[in-house]
Parts: sequence; C-alpha cells; structure tokens
Amino acid sequence: MLSMANAGKNTNGSQFFITTVTTTWLDGAHVVFGEVAENMELVRQIEALGTSSGSPKGRVIIAKSGTV
Repeated sequence: MLSMANAGKNTNGSQFFITTVTTTWLDGAHVVFGEVAENMELVRQIEALGTSSGSPKGRVIIAKSGTV
C-alpha cells in the first residue's frame, strides 16, 4: 500500500510510505492512495532502500502510476 504519513489528526504532510506487510495498527489512521497491481519485484527493490531512520538510502520516484 502507498499511504500518507502523519503524526495524528490534521497533520498530513508530504511524507509517504509503502508497506509490504499487513499493518492493521495503521487502519483508520492514514490515507491510502493505492496498492501494487503488478511488479512486486520493483516494490522489493524500493523496500531495500529503507533505513531505520526513515530516510531512504537512495532516491525513489513514483511516476506514471495511473489513477486509483
């Protein structure tokens, strides 16, 4: 899922995150923009750029994603 990060009610900003596992604790807390319909290998490559600080090891650009 592609979702918008926030720190609570009325705090949505420009941070986004991609989840690759079930995250029921996030239900109702974050806006979901979409899900991967194909090419999970690409998602795994993006996942490999993640760090514990939240800043990716490299630049990730999502383009020509279509509409939900």
